[in-house]
Amino acid sequence: MTDSIDTQFASAVEPLRGALRAHCYRMLGSAHDSDDMVQEALLRAWRARETLVDPDRLRPWLFRIATNVCLDELATRPRRVLASDVSAATAGDYPPSPPSDEIPWLEPMPDAWLAHEHDPAARYALRESVALAFVAALQILSPAQRAVLLLRDVVGFTAEETAAALDQSVSATNSALHRARVAIDGSAPAAFTGVTAEPVVAAYVRAIAERDIDAMLALLHDDIHTTMPPSPTWIAGRADNEQFYRRMFSGWAAGDVRVVPIGVNGGIGFEFHRGGVLRAIEAVEVRDGRIYRMHHFMQPGVVALFAS
Repeated sequence: MTDSIDTQFASAVEPLRGALRAHCYRMLGSAHDSDDMVQEALLRAWRARETLVDPDRLRPWLFRIATNVCLDELATRPRRVLASDVSAATAGDYPPSPPSDEIPWLEPMPDAWLAHEHDPAARYALRESVALAFVAALQILSPAQRAVLLLRDVVGFTAEETAAALDQSVSATNSALHRARVAIDGSAPAAFTGVTAEPVVAAYVRAIAERDIDAMLALLHDDIHTTMPPSPTWIAGRADNEQFYRRMFSGWAAGDVRVVPIGVNGGIGFEFHRGGVLRAIEAVEVRDGRIYRMHHFMQPGVVALFAS
């Protein structure tokens, strides 16, 4: 009988695993940590399975557990960051400064993780809710504000459900939600992706394949920012980025480098191959028909995550 109950519980929980993983990723800003948090949440859920009185409430019950697992984790470590969060922009010198593995870098997420259901009543659409700019902005919120915003505006909880999940009053929940929305609206402006970005994707792939630095530079927004984790180097503005990319291109041999379009955080991304080896994952934000943000994630763990 116990084996039957355990099997039924596992079968009921499994379809929600993907949504829980995306939720933990938003909370933590780390693809690797989110898998660990889901495992811990499901373990806690299994141990407490007899407390689930109404099986129809499985989803909010699991999200409550996962949220609190993430809050416990966030209490023990610093927030995830981009290079622009920890130092001033540098001139366009190449190569970038040495890597710093001690900095808790924000990590990208493969689009394969989006294959799960999403509450149609949520304030944010599924792809918007995992956009890199949005996840980065989430990290500036306090963990409690982060949890409230995600449960209300992404997961689709009511104010009452959110208050119960976080063991606080509805008024406190609504107050935290207001402050979080104000902070997010000011920190994560919407990126323009989709059809309007398709010409940029094609032009970028062609420019890299042909080692056409002028064609590549023509794609850059005047307010372009480039980051290269785990190097703390980041470069702001068209002039310094042009200097950086010209020096980078000058070291490439014909046919040495190619980029392959992929989905990263629900938006535009590329695999960056050099010498036949996948070297980095590029996450790109397009605005006004130009490349506005370019993040070159060069950590072996991130590369392995997308290669798997």
